[in-house]
Amino acid sequence: METKSAFQRRSRILAALAATVLLGAPLSARADDASVQKRIETRLEKAKLGQEGEIAVAVSGDTATLTGAVTTVAAQREAAKQARKEVKKVDNEIRVVPEERADADILKAVRSAILRYPNLTVFDSVELGVQDGVVFLEGSTQQPWRKDDVDRLVARIPGVRDVKNEITVQGLSSFDASLRRQLYRGIYGSGGAILSSFADMATPPVRIVVNDGHVTLTGWVNSEVERQLIGNVARQTLAFSVDNRVKVDGEPPAADRKPAAPGDDTVI
Repeated sequence: METKSAFQRRSRILAALAATVLLGAPLSARADDASVQKRIETRLEKAKLGQEGEIAVAVSGDTATLTGAVTTVAAQREAAKQARKEVKKVDNEIRVVPEERADADILKAVRSAILRYPNLTVFDSVELGVQDGVVFLEGSTQQPWRKDDVDRLVARIPGVRDVKNEITVQGLSSFDASLRRQLYRGIYGSGGAILSSFADMATPPVRIVVNDGHVTLTGWVNSEVERQLIGNVARQTLAFSVDNRVKVDGEPPAADRKPAAPGDDTVI
């Protein structure tokens, strides 16, 4: 039979062991958090994000919280991307504090960057606007990765505070593909097509967007006659609807068109 003193000694040992477990678990967790924090900080350093601003990292369990300020949207996104390699959840509270830049200058830079992007085709169209440093993207692309590429291009531009990307991705169907071929031949094809002289341009003046049988035409032409002829080509197809948004060179943007921001502009 266990004596009273032996029972008391065993009780004290068990209590000490329990206390060790209770104290050790938080200490271990804190050590793990610190280790993960260090790994994230190392990743941020290797990504050279210190050149973009100041970023602080705090880790609790499977969540990393990022705070501080950087100069570009791209840097803000890259910091979260690097942190996600070490934790399941990232709370990205980094602020974008870009250089002061007029919306008109940002619009010009964004337009230039998109026009230099080589993977947009005559069947993709991107529209943009800028308001208080926020870039609004609309339009349509055939492939989702083109939408993502344009988004990344804009995010790197100095002065941009945020990017609102509402570009849609066109569906895939043989009917749409047939409409694209027919429209291209009617607008750019050889043998006297309206814009045949522009067929080989890297940036064609008129873009042909086809999505689920609906046609949208964007871009610029030299005269109202050309605009009407291009619209007629589209209406002579089996398209379910035709939205002719082609503008005559020098014509201002329509007031009721999105994006509803200063500098509303069809890029291509």
